[in-house]
Amino acid sequence: MSAEKKTVEVDAKGIPLKSVYPEKPSVPVLYTMFTIIPGAIGLAIAYAIITYASSTESQSAADAKLSLLATYDLGWLYLGIFLVKLLQLPIGIILGEARKASKVNVPDQHVYKVMGSEGSKLGYVLMETEDDLGKFNRAQRALQNYHEQFPTMMLQYVAASFVWPFETFGCIAIWSVSCVLSASGYVESANGRMKGRLPGYFAAATVQGLVLIAAYKALVA
Repeated sequence: MSAEKKTVEVDAKGIPLKSVYPEKPSVPVLYTMFTIIPGAIGLAIAYAIITYASSTESQSAADAKLSLLATYDLGWLYLGIFLVKLLQLPIGIILGEARKASKVNVPDQHVYKVMGSEGSKLGYVLMETEDDLGKFNRAQRALQNYHEQFPTMMLQYVAASFVWPFETFGCIAIWSVSCVLSASGYVESANGRMKGRLPGYFAAATVQGLVLIAAYKALVA
């Protein structure tokens, strides 16, 4: 039995006695901080890259593409992409508050009950977390995490790449490697999923910043 499993105290039906969420700050505050702070840093990085790190030729090409976006009123498209990403926050808060109240921790995503006349006497059905079966469950969850992030990330990547292809490529490369490192860590333990995630968070936030900058420049042109 792993050390991680031994430290988790559960009730008679197998639900942890304590949530992994801290008492303070609240879930809405915590999630908002984890959205606004990386988002602001990513926006600053995006601005610095396209202002100071891009070549004159790259900046001229980007200006021409931004002019095209403005001509066809496509700033709203970019703003809409940003809005779709931003409004994932309240959905995440809803889930986070429910997870904290239920004390169901990752990798579990659902709680099942054995049905039938004797079912009420049994514990809830949760994921196996030990040995090879536990590694399999966490590997599956790591893949699902990637699938959950992929659509929005690709939408932003394609949009930002139209204006700043090389800069966005660098960000998506960092994000992709970060996902691989996170998956490899998740296989070993639930906390291991944070392995290598920080560069990926800021890379994703930078792509988001590029989308927002494109939206602004196209709309105010």
